Amino acid sequence: MIGANARPLIRHHALGAATLLLMLEISGCGGKPGSTVQNPPIVHGLRVATAHTLEIPDEIEAPGSVVAANTAQVAARTSGTALQVPVREGENVRRGQLLAQLDESELLAQRSAARAAVEGADAAVAGATHSVAAAQSQLDLAQKTWNRYAYLRDQKSVSPQEFDVVDARRKTAQAMLEEANARLLQSKSARSAAESESRAAAVAAGYARIVAPFDGRVLRRMVEPGSTVSPGMTLFTIEDALHYQLEVTLPASTVSSSSASPWSLRTGTAARVSFDALPGLELAGKVAEFEPGGDPQAHTVQARINLPPDARIQSGLFGRAWLPHGKRRALEAPAGSVLDRGQLRGIYVLDSNGIARWRIVTLGAKSGSHVEILSGLNAGEEYVENPGVQELDGSKIAEAPSTSEKRNP
Repeated sequence: MIGANARPLIRHHALGAATLLLMLEISGCGGKPGSTVQNPPIVHGLRVATAHTLEIPDEIEAPGSVVAANTAQVAARTSGTALQVPVREGENVRRGQLLAQLDESELLAQRSAARAAVEGADAAVAGATHSVAAAQSQLDLAQKTWNRYAYLRDQKSVSPQEFDVVDARRKTAQAMLEEANARLLQSKSARSAAESESRAAAVAAGYARIVAPFDGRVLRRMVEPGSTVSPGMTLFTIEDALHYQLEVTLPASTVSSSSASPWSLRTGTAARVSFDALPGLELAGKVAEFEPGGDPQAHTVQARINLPPDARIQSGLFGRAWLPHGKRRALEAPAGSVLDRGQLRGIYVLDSNGIARWRIVTLGAKSGSHVEILSGLNAGEEYVENPGVQELDGSKIAEAPSTSEKRNP
């Protein structure tokens, strides 16, 4: 019986000893639980700033899409079969570069026939010119003979019948000259018409070569080798790949063509532009034009903003433009003071004891190296400017002088 109860007795004595030891430890600390709180860790080398409200430029955000400043629908100007289509969609082309080659055998035959007609007209003109010269010679001779016979007639040296014969010859020569001149005029008119047809045939023969109207990019190709095309049929869509614009929608009340209001938007107004698909890219644009009339129901106006050249930009991109429109007061902080934690953004705010607490904030527009704080930080509160990647929540910040860019409140 004694051996059977020995092990449980030992376990009971051990538990009692542990309890006694814990009670002694608490007794040694004065018996007050609050006295066991440790001092927070101290972090040195960080900058602390006080939040202030500032007067900042107010902006209008306008969403829109990128469009090419110049877009051309390249259509066929003659009928024929496409023999070659050497370009594909997405390729960059130079002005005058071949896009498609149509069968030009029939056009070349027409051009050859037109040239032959011109040569025939030239020969006709030459023959008519020779006839005019011959008729003029005959008239000159007939006129001289008539002059002699007229003198002899006055001298009563020739009979009236003889004079009549000479006079008839002169009139015939005159009629022949007039006829020759008429044929020459007709030949020249025929040659002019033949030359016009020859030039038209030459131009039409050139229509078999379909070329790029300017430097750009092929957006769409709607013809394949072997396809039969007809005049007016659209074959390609080419956009100017060097000059893009952002087409946005603006409130009609913000647009003005006069300088009555200093904050009215007009042609030449500067704009900041960014793109959802190109994070981190911000371009400086300028308003190029407004549509002549706005939407009477939505009270909006379409505008186009010129964009600087950038190889990453292409038509169809969704973008946002920010245009200046007055001033307002706001609270800003350096963008580096805001940290991301998943889908949340926050800033380390110091309490009255200098302890950093991570607080969720709502951000507004970014302006240079600063970002607007819509909520989560109040004017007069202190925050950490350069938290870096270390965990500061619950740490005491040994404040260092702030070296960040100061903004005038």
